[in-house]
Amino acid sequence: MKAFFSFRTLVILLVLAILCLALAVYTGATGNSNPISHAIGVVVSPIQQGVSRVYDVFRQGRDYIDNYQALEEENAALRVQVSELEQQVRDAAIATEENNRLRNLLGMQERNRSLTFRTAEVIARSPGNWSNTISLDKGSNDGVAENDLVVTDDNRMVGYVSSVAPTYCEVTTVIDTSMQAGAMVTRSRVAAVAEGDYTLMNEGCLRLSYLETDADVVIGDTVETSGRGGVFPKGIMIGTIERVAPEDNGISNYAVIRPFVDVGEITHVAIITDFEVID
Repeated sequence: MKAFFSFRTLVILLVLAILCLALAVYTGATGNSNPISHAIGVVVSPIQQGVSRVYDVFRQGRDYIDNYQALEEENAALRVQVSELEQQVRDAAIATEENNRLRNLLGMQERNRSLTFRTAEVIARSPGNWSNTISLDKGSNDGVAENDLVVTDDNRMVGYVSSVAPTYCEVTTVIDTSMQAGAMVTRSRVAAVAEGDYTLMNEGCLRLSYLETDADVVIGDTVETSGRGGVFPKGIMIGTIERVAPEDNGISNYAVIRPFVDVGEITHVAIITDFEVID
């Protein structure tokens, strides 16, 4: 049995040797690939293509990850730059606004050299049914006193200081029910009293009271402080006339003033701490 298998193995090896020799002679004689090599190529080619595709996919995935990481790092750097630029823009806007306020105040002081100012910032608001006040970040330590007039940087009346603490003060605004100031119609120089009114306060307005029935006052006229009594300086703009109506007593008229200043929106003001009384 063992001899039989040895003979059989020998025959197989001999046949394979003859086959290989024949294939070599065929390839050499014809110059073409032999059928077995072709068959092997047919079998192996799809495998090679599959491996190549897997490699390409792997390489593309690796490139994508590398590019994604690079983009993330670049985006992070750009976000930092954008944030820094935005802060620079905000700082520039604040500086420009502050410069404009100071320029306006300087212009107002040049027009009336008797005025002494202290700039301040609104730190609180207290609107209510019966009053409308704001708080400023300047007080008696800064030379602020009661009845100091508070204005915008373009000479518009905000109100007056009604109470003072060392580091802050309370301001009764121009529409508060307790506000009262001597006033004058700019065009006709008609004198009257500007004062707060409960009903008009809810409209954001105030009254110009004690007008004679034939007083030269029309819609659109501007109203300013008259300086009467020496409490407030003269010539601070209050607002414009919206309508004129008779008082309930029928003896005089009153006008509704729309103030130039929206007290709910202002953030920076100037406090007139000293002025020269002008008759």
